[in-house]
Amino acid sequence: MTRTLWRKYAGSIVLALTLALLGCSGDEEPNLTGTWTGTIQDSVAGPGTILLTIAQSGTQLTGTWQTTFGDPANNNGGSLSGTVGGGTSIALVLTASRSQACSYTVAATRDEDNDKHFTGTYASFNCALAQSGTIDVRR
Repeated sequence: MTRTLWRKYAGSIVLALTLALLGCSGDEEPNLTGTWTGTIQDSVAGPGTILLTIAQSGTQLTGTWQTTFGDPANNNGGSLSGTVGGGTSIALVLTASRSQACSYTVAATRDEDNDKHFTGTYASFNCALAQSGTIDVRR
């Protein structure tokens, strides 16, 4: 009788273990939803801080951003959009809310050992002044 019960439930146990292991694979998108804060190093404005508020739906990212520098004339902010890949890649567009301010494209990489950390580089677009730099943020 015991062997019959084992055979009866063995398939269910194997299926449950397989599903659990698939759920742990690295192929799903990281969840970036939340408030991210950190440092920014800008080629024009120098060191500062950055605040990102991100909402994620599937691979799509939306939200807001704000930078703060020693000289308030360099502060900037606006809306955020982008995508996240199944691995560690993150692509963002930071669109300035002020028409005369620069907007940026960001190529970032999520830390493989810490899903609450990512770093990246950025460059300005639609801007009279070429700007670039790095960001390092944590949730």
